[in-house]
Amino acid sequence: MSVTQAIILCGGKGTRLGERVRTIPKPLIPVGGRPVLDYIMDILERAGINRFILAAGYLGQVIEELYKRQPRPGCTIHVEIESAPLGTAGAIRLLSDQLDDNFAVAYGDIFVDFDLQPMIEQHTQLGPLGTLLVRASDHPWDSHLIDEDNTGRVREFIHEHQPGRSYRNLANAAFYLLSKKIVAAIPVDQPIDFGSDIFPLVLREGGELRTYHLPEESFVKDMGTPERLAAVEQYLVERAMARAAAAFPKPVRTVLLDRDGVLNIDHDLIDRIERLEILPGAPEAIALFNRAGINCYVITNQPVVARGLCTEDTLKNIHAHLMEGLAKAGGKIEAIYYCPHHPETHHAEGIARLRRACRCRKPSPGLIFQAQGDHRFDLASAVMVGDRSTDVRAGHAAGLRTVLVGEEKKRRKEAASAQPTAEFTSLLAFAQAITQDARFT
Repeated sequence: MSVTQAIILCGGKGTRLGERVRTIPKPLIPVGGRPVLDYIMDILERAGINRFILAAGYLGQVIEELYKRQPRPGCTIHVEIESAPLGTAGAIRLLSDQLDDNFAVAYGDIFVDFDLQPMIEQHTQLGPLGTLLVRASDHPWDSHLIDEDNTGRVREFIHEHQPGRSYRNLANAAFYLLSKKIVAAIPVDQPIDFGSDIFPLVLREGGELRTYHLPEESFVKDMGTPERLAAVEQYLVERAMARAAAAFPKPVRTVLLDRDGVLNIDHDLIDRIERLEILPGAPEAIALFNRAGINCYVITNQPVVARGLCTEDTLKNIHAHLMEGLAKAGGKIEAIYYCPHHPETHHAEGIARLRRACRCRKPSPGLIFQAQGDHRFDLASAVMVGDRSTDVRAGHAAGLRTVLVGEEKKRRKEAASAQPTAEFTSLLAFAQAITQDARFT
Protein backbone atom coordinates (compact mmCIF):
# COMPACT_ATOMS: atom_id res chain seq x y z
CA MET A 1 0.00 0.00 0.00
CA SER A 2 1.40 3.39 -0.99
CA VAL A 3 0.43 7.00 -0.32
CA THR A 4 -0.01 9.12 -3.43
CA GLN A 5 -2.29 11.93 -2.24
CA ALA A 6 -1.57 14.99 -0.09
CA ILE A 7 -3.74 17.74 1.34
CA ILE A 8 -1.81 20.97 1.86
CA LEU A 9 -3.49 23.47 4.19
CA CYS A 10 -3.11 26.95 2.71
CA GLY A 11 -5.84 28.95 4.43
CA GLY A 12 -3.96 31.13 6.95
CA LYS A 13 -3.64 34.90 6.53
CA GLY A 14 -0.12 35.24 7.94
CA THR A 15 -0.83 38.63 9.51
CA ARG A 16 2.48 38.62 11.43
CA LEU A 17 4.31 38.94 8.10
CA GLY A 18 2.73 42.32 7.46
CA GLU A 19 3.07 43.78 3.97
CA ARG A 20 4.58 40.59 2.56
CA VAL A 21 1.14 38.94 2.57
CA ARG A 22 -0.97 41.90 1.51
CA THR A 23 -1.26 40.72 -2.11
CA ILE A 24 -0.10 37.08 -1.91
CA PRO A 25 -1.05 34.28 0.50
CA LYS A 26 1.60 33.09 2.95
CA PRO A 27 2.30 29.74 1.18
CA LEU A 28 3.35 31.67 -1.95
CA ILE A 29 5.91 33.89 -0.23
CA PRO A 30 9.13 33.37 -2.20
CA VAL A 31 12.13 31.88 -0.43
CA GLY A 32 15.23 31.18 -2.45
CA GLY A 33 13.35 32.44 -5.52
CA ARG A 34 10.46 29.96 -5.24
CA PRO A 35 7.17 29.83 -3.32
CA VAL A 36 7.49 27.85 -0.10
CA LEU A 37 4.59 25.73 -1.36
CA ASP A 38 6.81 24.43 -4.16
CA TYR A 39 9.38 23.13 -1.67
CA ILE A 40 6.66 21.30 0.26
CA MET A 41 5.43 19.63 -2.92
CA ASP A 42 9.04 18.70 -3.78
CA ILE A 43 9.32 16.70 -0.53
CA LEU A 44 6.01 14.97 -1.16
CA GLU A 45 6.72 14.21 -4.80
CA ARG A 46 10.10 12.64 -4.03
CA ALA A 47 8.21 10.14 -1.86
CA GLY A 48 5.84 9.21 -4.70
CA ILE A 49 3.00 11.63 -3.90
CA ASN A 50 1.81 13.34 -7.07
CA ARG A 51 -1.83 14.29 -6.40
CA PHE A 52 -2.32 17.47 -4.43
CA ILE A 53 -5.39 19.17 -3.01
CA LEU A 54 -4.60 22.69 -1.81
CA ALA A 55 -7.13 23.68 0.86
CA ALA A 56 -7.06 27.45 0.47
CA GLY A 57 -8.81 30.41 2.02
CA TYR A 58 -7.35 33.90 2.12
CA LEU A 59 -6.35 34.88 -1.46
CA GLY A 60 -6.99 31.32 -2.55
CA GLN A 61 -7.67 32.44 -6.09
CA VAL A 62 -4.06 33.63 -6.34
CA ILE A 63 -2.87 30.09 -5.52
CA GLU A 64 -5.32 28.64 -8.03
CA GLU A 65 -4.20 30.98 -10.81
CA LEU A 66 -0.50 30.30 -10.15
CA TYR A 67 -0.77 26.54 -10.60
CA LYS A 68 -2.98 26.92 -13.64
CA ARG A 69 -0.18 28.95 -15.23
CA GLN A 70 2.62 26.79 -13.82
CA PRO A 71 1.47 23.17 -13.50
CA ARG A 72 3.86 20.56 -12.13
CA PRO A 73 4.66 17.93 -14.78
CA GLY A 74 3.38 14.50 -13.74
CA CYS A 75 1.22 15.94 -10.95
CA THR A 76 -2.39 16.95 -10.51
CA ILE A 77 -3.14 20.04 -8.42
CA HIS A 78 -6.66 20.93 -7.34
CA VAL A 79 -7.37 24.06 -5.30
CA GLU A 80 -10.37 23.98 -2.96
CA ILE A 81 -11.26 27.42 -1.55
CA GLU A 82 -13.11 27.59 1.78
CA SER A 83 -15.98 30.03 2.08
CA ALA A 84 -15.19 30.43 5.79
CA PRO A 85 -12.23 29.34 7.96
CA LEU A 86 -12.75 25.78 9.25
CA GLY A 87 -9.46 25.10 11.05
CA THR A 88 -6.93 22.45 10.09
CA ALA A 89 -9.26 19.48 10.66
CA GLY A 90 -12.41 21.19 9.43
CA ALA A 91 -10.78 21.71 6.04
CA ILE A 92 -10.11 17.97 5.79
CA ARG A 93 -13.73 17.15 6.69
CA LEU A 94 -14.87 19.39 3.83
CA LEU A 95 -12.82 17.24 1.44
CA SER A 96 -13.92 13.84 2.78
CA ASP A 97 -15.45 12.60 -0.48
CA GLN A 98 -12.15 13.25 -2.31
CA LEU A 99 -9.82 11.44 0.09
CA ASP A 100 -7.86 8.23 -0.45
CA ASP A 101 -7.77 5.55 2.24
CA ASN A 102 -4.43 7.03 3.37
CA PHE A 103 -3.15 10.52 2.61
CA ALA A 104 -0.58 13.06 3.74
CA VAL A 105 -1.38 16.39 5.39
CA ALA A 106 1.10 19.26 5.21
CA TYR A 107 0.81 22.91 6.20
CA GLY A 108 1.49 25.43 3.46
CA ASP A 109 3.29 27.80 5.82
CA ILE A 110 5.60 25.22 7.42
CA PHE A 111 8.82 24.57 5.53
CA VAL A 112 10.01 20.96 5.79
CA ASP A 113 13.05 19.19 4.38
CA PHE A 114 13.33 15.49 5.17
CA ASP A 115 13.05 12.07 3.56
CA LEU A 116 9.35 11.22 3.79
CA GLN A 117 9.58 7.67 2.43
CA PRO A 118 10.51 5.92 5.74
CA MET A 119 7.59 7.65 7.45
CA ILE A 120 5.23 6.38 4.75
CA GLU A 121 6.62 2.86 5.14
CA GLN A 122 6.07 2.95 8.90
CA HIS A 123 2.52 4.27 8.55
CA THR A 124 1.45 1.71 5.96
CA GLN A 125 3.08 -1.14 7.88
CA LEU A 126 1.55 -0.34 11.29
CA GLY A 127 -1.76 1.07 10.07
CA PRO A 128 -2.68 3.62 12.79
CA LEU A 129 -5.34 6.29 12.31
CA GLY A 130 -2.51 8.80 12.09
CA THR A 131 1.27 9.07 12.09
CA LEU A 132 2.58 12.41 13.33
CA LEU A 133 5.96 13.88 12.50
CA VAL A 134 7.54 14.96 15.79
CA ARG A 135 10.73 16.72 16.81
CA ALA A 136 12.39 18.40 19.77
CA SER A 137 11.21 21.99 20.23
CA ASP A 138 13.49 25.01 20.55
CA HIS A 139 11.11 26.38 23.21
CA PRO A 140 9.76 23.31 25.07
CA TRP A 141 8.89 25.25 28.21
CA ASP A 142 5.85 26.80 26.49
CA SER A 143 5.24 24.32 23.65
CA HIS A 144 2.43 21.84 23.28
CA LEU A 145 4.15 18.50 23.77
CA ILE A 146 3.41 14.84 23.06
CA ASP A 147 3.92 11.85 25.35
CA GLU A 148 4.64 8.50 23.65
CA ASP A 149 5.36 5.01 24.89
CA ASN A 150 8.53 3.10 24.03
CA THR A 151 6.96 1.75 20.82
CA GLY A 152 6.10 5.21 19.45
CA ARG A 153 2.42 5.07 20.28
CA VAL A 154 0.98 8.42 21.41
CA ARG A 155 -0.32 8.41 24.97
CA GLU A 156 -1.13 12.06 25.63
CA PHE A 157 -1.21 15.56 24.15
CA ILE A 158 0.11 18.03 26.69
CA HIS A 159 -1.36 21.50 26.15
CA GLU A 160 -0.74 22.82 29.66
CA HIS A 161 2.41 22.12 31.68
CA GLN A 162 1.74 21.11 35.26
CA PRO A 163 4.06 22.57 37.93
CA GLY A 164 6.49 19.98 39.26
CA ARG A 165 6.05 17.59 36.34
CA SER A 166 8.98 17.07 33.96
CA TYR A 167 8.32 16.44 30.29
CA ARG A 168 10.13 14.93 27.40
CA ASN A 169 10.85 17.50 24.71
CA LEU A 170 8.70 16.06 21.93
CA ALA A 171 6.58 18.43 19.87
CA ASN A 172 4.17 18.13 16.97
CA ALA A 173 5.88 19.19 13.71
CA ALA A 174 2.50 19.61 11.95
CA PHE A 175 2.99 17.03 9.20
CA TYR A 176 0.78 13.94 9.20
CA LEU A 177 -0.04 10.71 7.43
CA LEU A 178 -3.70 9.92 8.09
CA SER A 179 -6.19 7.14 7.52
CA LYS A 180 -9.48 8.28 6.02
CA LYS A 181 -11.15 6.60 9.02
CA ILE A 182 -10.09 9.56 11.16
CA VAL A 183 -12.50 11.82 9.26
CA ALA A 184 -15.41 10.28 11.21
CA ALA A 185 -14.14 12.09 14.32
CA ILE A 186 -14.32 15.53 12.65
CA PRO A 187 -17.58 17.50 13.03
CA VAL A 188 -19.19 18.91 9.87
CA ASP A 189 -19.03 22.66 9.12
CA GLN A 190 -17.30 23.55 12.37
CA PRO A 191 -13.93 25.25 12.86
CA ILE A 192 -11.75 22.64 14.56
CA ASP A 193 -8.06 21.71 14.69
CA PHE A 194 -6.10 18.47 14.71
CA GLY A 195 -3.60 19.19 17.47
CA SER A 196 -5.91 20.74 20.03
CA ASP A 197 -9.16 18.93 19.27
CA ILE A 198 -9.23 15.89 16.97
CA PHE A 199 -6.08 14.02 18.02
CA PRO A 200 -6.91 14.17 21.76
CA LEU A 201 -10.45 13.03 20.91
CA VAL A 202 -9.09 10.06 18.93
CA LEU A 203 -7.03 8.98 21.95
CA ARG A 204 -9.99 9.31 24.32
CA GLU A 205 -12.01 7.04 22.04
CA GLY A 206 -9.25 4.42 21.95
CA GLY A 207 -7.86 5.21 18.50
CA GLU A 208 -4.22 4.65 17.69
CA LEU A 209 -1.84 7.48 16.79
CA ARG A 210 1.88 7.01 16.30
CA THR A 211 4.94 9.22 16.05
CA TYR A 212 7.71 9.46 13.49
CA HIS A 213 10.79 11.33 14.68
CA LEU A 214 12.27 13.94 12.37
CA PRO A 215 15.94 13.06 11.77
CA GLU A 216 18.10 15.52 13.69
CA GLU A 217 19.95 16.85 10.65
CA SER A 218 16.65 17.48 8.83
CA PHE A 219 14.79 20.78 9.01
CA VAL A 220 11.31 22.06 9.78
CA LYS A 221 10.29 25.65 10.42
CA ASP A 222 7.04 27.56 10.77
CA MET A 223 7.72 30.61 8.57
CA GLY A 224 4.97 32.70 10.15
CA THR A 225 7.18 35.57 11.42
CA PRO A 226 9.89 37.64 9.70
CA GLU A 227 12.53 36.03 11.94
CA ARG A 228 11.42 32.48 11.13
CA LEU A 229 11.17 33.29 7.44
CA ALA A 230 14.75 34.58 7.58
CA ALA A 231 15.81 31.27 9.19
CA VAL A 232 14.24 29.34 6.28
CA GLU A 233 16.03 31.57 3.78
CA GLN A 234 19.33 31.03 5.58
CA TYR A 235 18.75 27.28 5.60
CA LEU A 236 18.26 27.28 1.83
CA VAL A 237 21.49 29.23 1.33
CA GLU A 238 23.36 26.69 3.46
CA ARG A 239 21.73 23.76 1.69
CA ALA A 240 22.86 25.12 -1.67
CA MET A 241 26.40 25.56 -0.31
CA ALA A 242 26.43 21.98 0.97
CA ARG A 243 25.25 20.55 -2.33
CA ALA A 244 27.87 22.50 -4.26
CA ALA A 245 30.63 21.36 -1.89
CA ALA A 246 29.59 17.71 -2.14
CA ALA A 247 29.43 17.86 -5.93
CA PHE A 248 32.89 19.34 -6.48
CA PRO A 249 35.36 18.36 -3.71
CA LYS A 250 38.78 19.97 -3.73
CA PRO A 251 42.15 19.25 -2.08
CA VAL A 252 41.85 19.54 1.70
CA ARG A 253 42.73 22.91 3.21
CA THR A 254 40.50 22.80 6.32
CA VAL A 255 39.96 20.08 8.94
CA LEU A 256 37.02 20.29 11.34
CA LEU A 257 37.54 18.18 14.44
CA ASP A 258 35.26 16.73 17.04
CA ARG A 259 36.80 17.09 20.51
CA ASP A 260 36.13 14.13 22.82
CA GLY A 261 37.54 10.90 21.43
CA VAL A 262 39.48 12.73 18.71
CA LEU A 263 41.69 15.24 20.51
CA ASN A 264 41.27 14.09 24.10
CA ILE A 265 40.20 10.93 25.90
CA ASP A 266 36.42 10.70 26.05
CA HIS A 267 35.75 10.66 29.78
CA ASP A 268 32.08 11.60 29.20
CA LEU A 269 30.87 15.03 30.26
CA ILE A 270 34.22 16.65 31.02
CA ASP A 271 33.30 19.41 33.45
CA ARG A 272 36.70 20.57 34.76
CA ILE A 273 40.25 20.98 33.50
CA GLU A 274 41.57 18.07 35.59
CA ARG A 275 39.46 15.61 33.57
CA LEU A 276 40.89 16.67 30.21
CA GLU A 277 43.56 14.27 28.92
CA ILE A 278 44.93 14.88 25.44
CA LEU A 279 45.14 11.76 23.32
CA PRO A 280 48.62 10.55 22.35
CA GLY A 281 49.48 11.74 18.85
CA ALA A 282 46.84 14.50 18.73
CA PRO A 283 49.32 17.40 19.14
CA GLU A 284 51.57 15.91 16.46
CA ALA A 285 48.57 15.53 14.15
CA ILE A 286 47.61 19.20 14.48
CA ALA A 287 51.22 20.21 13.82
CA LEU A 288 51.27 18.03 10.70
CA PHE A 289 48.11 19.65 9.40
CA ASN A 290 49.47 23.13 10.03
CA ARG A 291 52.79 22.47 8.33
CA ALA A 292 50.84 21.30 5.28
CA GLY A 293 48.88 24.57 5.24
CA ILE A 294 45.71 23.01 6.62
CA ASN A 295 43.74 25.05 9.16
CA CYS A 296 42.04 23.28 12.07
CA TYR A 297 38.81 24.08 13.88
CA VAL A 298 36.99 22.23 16.65
CA ILE A 299 33.26 21.50 16.33
CA THR A 300 31.92 19.94 19.53
CA ASN A 301 28.70 19.23 21.43
CA GLN A 302 29.09 20.22 25.08
CA PRO A 303 25.81 19.52 26.90
CA VAL A 304 27.68 19.84 30.21
CA VAL A 305 26.56 23.47 30.13
CA ALA A 306 22.86 22.74 29.59
CA ARG A 307 23.02 20.04 32.26
CA GLY A 308 24.39 22.59 34.73
CA LEU A 309 27.60 20.62 35.31
CA CYS A 310 29.85 23.53 34.41
CA THR A 311 29.54 27.14 33.32
CA GLU A 312 30.48 28.48 29.91
CA ASP A 313 33.43 30.25 31.55
CA THR A 314 34.68 26.92 32.89
CA LEU A 315 34.23 25.36 29.46
CA LYS A 316 36.26 28.16 27.88
CA ASN A 317 39.04 27.52 30.40
CA ILE A 318 38.98 23.82 29.49
CA HIS A 319 39.31 24.75 25.83
CA ALA A 320 42.16 27.15 26.52
CA HIS A 321 43.93 24.31 28.33
CA LEU A 322 43.31 22.01 25.35
CA MET A 323 44.73 24.52 22.88
CA GLU A 324 47.82 25.01 25.03
CA GLY A 325 48.42 21.27 25.17
CA LEU A 326 48.05 20.89 21.41
CA ALA A 327 50.38 23.83 20.80
CA LYS A 328 53.26 22.04 22.59
CA ALA A 329 54.01 20.15 19.38
CA GLY A 330 53.78 23.31 17.31
CA GLY A 331 50.15 22.95 16.25
CA LYS A 332 47.40 25.57 16.29
CA ILE A 333 43.63 25.37 16.54
CA GLU A 334 42.13 28.41 14.81
CA ALA A 335 38.92 28.42 16.84
CA ILE A 336 36.66 26.17 18.92
CA TYR A 337 32.91 26.12 18.29
CA TYR A 338 30.69 24.40 20.82
CA CYS A 339 26.99 23.72 21.27
CA PRO A 340 25.93 24.25 24.92
CA HIS A 341 22.40 22.89 24.45
CA HIS A 342 20.66 19.65 25.26
CA PRO A 343 17.25 18.99 23.70
CA GLU A 344 15.71 16.98 26.53
CA THR A 345 13.71 18.54 29.35
CA HIS A 346 13.02 15.58 31.62
CA HIS A 347 16.36 15.60 33.46
CA ALA A 348 16.21 17.11 36.92
CA GLU A 349 19.41 19.13 36.59
CA GLY A 350 20.21 21.86 34.14
CA ILE A 351 19.79 25.35 32.76
CA ALA A 352 16.22 25.68 31.49
CA ARG A 353 16.94 28.13 28.65
CA LEU A 354 19.54 25.72 27.22
CA ARG A 355 17.40 22.58 27.47
CA ARG A 356 16.05 22.88 23.94
CA ALA A 357 16.56 21.88 20.34
CA CYS A 358 18.90 23.93 18.17
CA ARG A 359 20.66 23.94 14.83
CA CYS A 360 24.13 23.86 16.38
CA ARG A 361 24.02 20.44 18.04
CA LYS A 362 25.51 17.72 15.83
CA PRO A 363 24.31 15.94 13.74
CA SER A 364 22.82 19.26 12.67
CA PRO A 365 25.45 21.22 10.73
CA GLY A 366 24.88 24.63 12.32
CA LEU A 367 28.32 24.94 13.94
CA ILE A 368 30.02 24.01 10.67
CA PHE A 369 28.21 26.79 8.84
CA GLN A 370 28.94 29.19 11.70
CA ALA A 371 32.66 28.45 11.45
CA GLN A 372 32.56 28.81 7.67
CA GLY A 373 30.75 32.13 7.94
CA ASP A 374 33.28 33.47 10.42
CA HIS A 375 36.42 32.29 8.61
CA ARG A 376 35.26 32.02 4.98
CA PHE A 377 36.93 28.70 4.24
CA ASP A 378 35.78 26.68 1.24
CA LEU A 379 33.44 23.85 2.24
CA ALA A 380 34.58 21.89 -0.81
CA SER A 381 38.08 21.85 0.70
CA ALA A 382 36.97 20.84 4.20
CA VAL A 383 36.78 17.50 6.03
CA MET A 384 34.87 16.64 9.21
CA VAL A 385 36.71 14.26 11.56
CA GLY A 386 35.01 12.54 14.48
CA ASP A 387 34.57 9.33 16.41
CA ARG A 388 30.76 9.10 16.29
CA SER A 389 28.06 8.79 13.65
CA THR A 390 26.74 12.21 14.68
CA ASP A 391 30.00 13.77 13.49
CA VAL A 392 29.74 11.98 10.16
CA ARG A 393 26.11 12.97 9.70
CA ALA A 394 26.84 16.61 10.52
CA GLY A 395 29.65 16.61 7.98
CA HIS A 396 27.43 15.09 5.30
CA ALA A 397 24.70 17.65 6.04
CA ALA A 398 27.24 20.40 5.29
CA GLY A 399 28.44 18.69 2.11
CA LEU A 400 31.80 17.65 3.56
CA ARG A 401 33.87 14.53 3.23
CA THR A 402 34.05 12.73 6.54
CA VAL A 403 36.51 10.67 8.54
CA LEU A 404 35.72 8.31 11.40
CA VAL A 405 38.59 7.68 13.82
CA GLY A 406 39.07 5.30 16.75
CA GLU A 407 39.55 1.64 17.52
CA GLU A 408 38.01 -0.78 15.05
CA LYS A 409 35.15 -2.17 17.15
CA LYS A 410 33.77 1.27 17.95
CA ARG A 411 34.24 2.48 14.36
CA ARG A 412 32.28 -0.49 13.06
CA LYS A 413 29.41 0.31 15.42
CA GLU A 414 29.33 4.02 14.57
CA ALA A 415 29.73 3.46 10.82
CA ALA A 416 26.64 1.23 10.84
CA SER A 417 24.40 4.31 11.07
CA ALA A 418 26.54 6.59 8.88
CA GLN A 419 28.81 6.24 5.89
CA PRO A 420 32.14 8.02 6.42
CA THR A 421 34.34 8.76 3.45
CA ALA A 422 37.25 7.06 5.21
CA GLU A 423 38.25 5.46 8.52
CA PHE A 424 41.51 5.65 10.48
CA THR A 425 42.72 4.30 13.80
CA SER A 426 43.58 7.79 15.09
CA LEU A 427 43.76 11.45 14.17
CA LEU A 428 47.51 11.11 13.72
CA ALA A 429 47.05 8.26 11.22
CA PHE A 430 44.68 10.45 9.22
CA ALA A 431 47.03 13.44 9.41
CA GLN A 432 49.90 11.35 8.11
CA ALA A 433 47.79 10.09 5.21
CA ILE A 434 46.24 13.42 4.24
CA THR A 435 49.45 15.40 4.32
CA GLN A 436 50.91 12.95 1.82
CA ASP A 437 47.89 13.24 -0.52
CA ALA A 438 45.68 16.26 0.14
CA ARG A 439 43.36 15.33 -2.72
CA PHE A 440 41.47 12.86 -0.49
CA THR A 441 38.90 12.08 -3.14
